[in-house]
Amino acid sequence: MLLPEGICLIRNQHGRAFLQIEHPAVSARIALEGAHITHCQPAGQGPLLWMSPDEPELPGKALRGGIPICWPWFGSKDTRPVHGIARTSLWELTAVTSEGAQVSVFMSLTALVLEQALPGEKWQLDVEFVMGTDLLVTLITRNIGTRPQALSQALHSYLPVSNIDETVIKGLENCSYFDQLTGRQQRQHGPLRFTMETDRIYFNHPGKVSLLDGTEAALILRREGSESLVVWNPWIEKSRTLGHFPADGYQTMLCLESANAGPDARVLDPGETHRLSSRITRVNSLKLNSAEA
Repeated sequence: MLLPEGICLIRNQHGRAFLQIEHPAVSARIALEGAHITHCQPAGQGPLLWMSPDEPELPGKALRGGIPICWPWFGSKDTRPVHGIARTSLWELTAVTSEGAQVSVFMSLTALVLEQALPGEKWQLDVEFVMGTDLLVTLITRNIGTRPQALSQALHSYLPVSNIDETVIKGLENCSYFDQLTGRQQRQHGPLRFTMETDRIYFNHPGKVSLLDGTEAALILRREGSESLVVWNPWIEKSRTLGHFPADGYQTMLCLESANAGPDARVLDPGETHRLSSRITRVNSLKLNSAEA
């Protein structure tokens, strides 16, 4: 495939392959294993994604940070891989375009990979990355079989914050959530702040959420095809048990995941297609606050 100027395939010191993007409007990097975007930084902005400084990026391993693709199940399922097979499978690069101030990348899981990893199921899976002034990731799942098939999934976005103690999430007020640490269903009262380990699935919420961390820059997450949002921060004790994660890493990251989880899991009929997307945009927090006032 002939790649546009400023875009090339590279390998790190361990041999893992990445698509490297150096465009006037955006710099980015996507691992071919997992179709895992590890970096995206629009020109004149800070990075839109958090990546663990302790991640060695070894071939064949899930990566800590960026946006892991959890598919076709979210969480644990029997003895099979946690969060599915997509984040460690080798994807095929099918199209790369550079038009104006925007770069688009299209990747697919091959039929052979899907057949070997999911015998008895018939899926087509593609992902599209659109990068420029912001980042849009769309996961496209099609049931190409002859019977209904169950699907749960997430775009497991690790987002950067300057200090978790000052971080606030707005947009979830009065929303119900399932606390995966206590096993209880609860309701969000006021903006969400962080003082301990957090692992929640917010339900019946298709709207945008705003991440403010006490700086002049805020992040906005908009979702399509998702009515469940996962919010995760490991905090102090859990951070010490995670692989490829610094002990103080919890202070500078927060996961906000566009999902189809829990009761938001889907069943796709034969021929049906579902699109799950995350759009991450950096905005001025002062303008955001004044607009909400």
